[in-house]
Amino acid sequence: MSRIIVNNVTKNIELTWRGIKIRKSLDDICHTLELEIPAGERKNVRRHDLVQVRYENPLVRDSGGRRLVTTVRVDEIVSSADVSQRSATVIGRSPARDIIDSTWGEMIFDMTLFEIVKHVCDKFGLACNCFPKNKGDITKNVMYFTWENESPWTKLVTEADSQGLMITSNEAGGLYVWAVASGARSEGFHLTEGQNIKTLEWRENAAEQFHEYVVKGFFSEAIEIDDTCPNKRVLTINLTDPEGDPEHARRRAKTEMCRRKEKRATVTVPGWGLTDSQLKKLGDTTKKEIFWIPNSIIPVSIPSEGLSDTLLIYEVEHEADAETMRTTIGLVNREAYL
Repeated sequence: MSRIIVNNVTKNIELTWRGIKIRKSLDDICHTLELEIPAGERKNVRRHDLVQVRYENPLVRDSGGRRLVTTVRVDEIVSSADVSQRSATVIGRSPARDIIDSTWGEMIFDMTLFEIVKHVCDKFGLACNCFPKNKGDITKNVMYFTWENESPWTKLVTEADSQGLMITSNEAGGLYVWAVASGARSEGFHLTEGQNIKTLEWRENAAEQFHEYVVKGFFSEAIEIDDTCPNKRVLTINLTDPEGDPEHARRRAKTEMCRRKEKRATVTVPGWGLTDSQLKKLGDTTKKEIFWIPNSIIPVSIPSEGLSDTLLIYEVEHEADAETMRTTIGLVNREAYL
């Protein structure tokens, strides 16, 4: 049997909880946590405490059977009461929140993107890794990177995007710099209508779609045309990178066009990852993924929508209460993040 353990690492105590919601997305640097606890636990958690959520299962043959799900710093605690009970909600984000919230200025020359991100992480005592780790520094050199009296985060994300990479938090609270997944996972993840899909929402959104995408740099300009948007809507983006080249502008224009086509599916499944029967077949779980996580490519079969494809998970939301565990999964074509 599995159970969810919540530890206040700062106080070295385990917290009793009533409800959990964890959100991870390729569009956000931070994991977020909403944790409902009984009123009696309110004294055991404070703002800025470090809190970890772990999944305990005897079939998990690593991490002492307690796989880490997320690590957050507490932003806010809200106490509430009604006629039936008193409780408190703990709200937190990954420790990388400090990068987003802090403002200062620096000028950096001739470093790779990973070296820049690591430099920023070092300021806040955060670990930073390129993933997969066995490939070393997969990032390109940046000749000039500067920010002034602001958070560097938006510029870091923009530079990562220009290199076809992403920056997100990992389960331990540090940062990953990684590429979009290129192949389906091998652990047995799948989404199949009539088997593990409980609810389904299929969305096609044209509100942010344009016919023409123009990206301008100091010495370059690129234009992409989206024929599926048959009007005269134009989006123009000015790049501020003085080292930008035509390939950089072309890639950015293509990326914007793919993202804004907005064909996405959202499904809900039981559990937070592999079932017990799948874990048994997997055997040794060391260095294997057992949860639904962003940046995974999985086979998806939804005959009622005419969908049979391999899609990219861009967002997950794990939820649990006293009786059930479930995950809401956001899916999109891989091209939307290239």
